[in-house]
Order: sequence, then C-alpha cells, then structure tokens
Amino acid sequence: MRIGINFTPPHDSPDQWAEILVDRGFRATSFPVDYQAPVSLIDAYVKAAREHDIRIAEVGVWNSPHFPDPDQAKAAQTRCLEQFRLAEYVHADCCVNVSGAAGEKWFYCYRENFDEALYHKNVDFVQRLCDTVNPQHTVYALEPMQWMLPWSPQQYLQFLRDVDRKGCGVHMDIFNFVRDPYGYTHQEELMEEAFSLLGGSIASSHLKDITMNEGTTVMIQETPIGTGEGRLECYLHHLSQLPADTPVLIEHLSSLEEYEAAMDFLRKNFPQYVSPTSSCKL
Repeated sequence: MRIGINFTPPHDSPDQWAEILVDRGFRATSFPVDYQAPVSLIDAYVKAAREHDIRIAEVGVWNSPHFPDPDQAKAAQTRCLEQFRLAEYVHADCCVNVSGAAGEKWFYCYRENFDEALYHKNVDFVQRLCDTVNPQHTVYALEPMQWMLPWSPQQYLQFLRDVDRKGCGVHMDIFNFVRDPYGYTHQEELMEEAFSLLGGSIASSHLKDITMNEGTTVMIQETPIGTGEGRLECYLHHLSQLPADTPVLIEHLSSLEEYEAAMDFLRKNFPQYVSPTSSCKL
C-alpha cells in the first residue's frame, strides 16, 4: 500500500508541493486542483507527482447531483462529469464522490436518501458518466456513507452489479460502514465481509479512526488516528492484501503537522504495514 494524505499543504509551486509530501513519507495524495485550473498547471502537478513517485489517488467531487433545484443539480452534475474527465486525464486511481443527498444539503440525512427511486437514479447517473467519459485509466467511485448509498458492503456490491460498467469502482472508507453499536463492536467481521465482497474493485481508500460516545443515545464519530477504537490493525491488514500500490489516504485533519503525527503513530504502532523509514511504499 501507499500511505498518503487527502490534504493539500500550503505551497508555492507544484515541485514544492511534491517535495513537502515526499520529505514526510507521503507517497499518495488527492489531486490539488480541480478541472477549472489551467491545463498548464494541471500538467505541472502531474509532472511533479511523477518525478517524485507520488501516486495521484483521487480527484474529489464532493457534491450531490440530486439537488431539488434544477440549476444546482445541473451544476453539480457538470462538476461530477468534469472532475471524472480530470481524473482520467491525470491517470488518478479514481474520481470519488458521495452518491448525494436528496435535499438542499448535499451531505445531509433525509428520509428520501433511502428510497429505491434515488438508488435507481444513482445507477442511471453513474452509468451515464461512465458512458460519456469511457475511462481507460481511472474509475468513478462512491464513498460509503452511513446515511446514503452505499451504506453497506452488500449494497455496494449490488450497486456495482447494477451499474455494470468497468468504469465504476470502489472507494473504501471502512469506518463509514459502521452505522450502529453492533457494527462498532463487530468491526473485524464487517471488514472481512467488505473486503471479501469488494476487495477486487477497490481503487483507493481513506484512513481515520472512530469512537462511540457513552450515553443513552448512540453517537459514533470520527476522531484522529490513534485516539479512537477503530480496528486499525485489522483494516491495515486487509489493505495490505490489495495490490502493492493501492493508495491509503489519511484524512480530515486540519494541518500538515497533524498528518505527520498520524503518520508517526502508524509507523510506531504498525511497522509491519507502514515502513519506519521515510518511504511508505510496501
């Protein structure tokens, strides 16, 4: 696996960006600019990544193509398409998005998120994206979420079968499948199921930690790596069984220093999966 970050550190040039990552042992990353950037700048980042042996793991979209407002929906769908084209152009492992919420907030839990009609709408939309882009070097992948498609490994597998396009793959974020106390206390079984069903289609992955708050109502929330109860060793074991260059991106930290601390924790506690040297390529 290649450990990297879903974060763009402050930098003055593509070469400096790449040097910052490599100097800290990060060998994979999300692409730092979107499709609206000048082609010359996009090419410069690709060149810097290639020359420093940094894998472009993903091009992010992060919106919902299902906004109720037609103009918002059209703009979001255009971004999905153009980011997918960008991922193909830069040979990213995937273009990643959430499936999208069925309301005004792209990332919210609505009742309609669970409707069969929205499921089929997502199938049709991803089919059209794949048919339009016809990717040869990347895939379009949905990040699993607790309150929108795909919320379980079984559903993700069925979604892949229903889309039925080689341009549709899997983005693995295992802790987003943990939806309740049963899943929280049976993480190893969940991981076994997820990688058994989806492992052959995984293009990229995210790495974080989770904790469940004590109380009379359930709250499972994300927490920095090493501060929760996510079964990190089990997750890293399954990731290590994937092709050697599969990217694993640490995410949702606020500074480069926090990402360095997370990497140091991984090196110290899981040396069998993360090299103790500056290079994290296994």
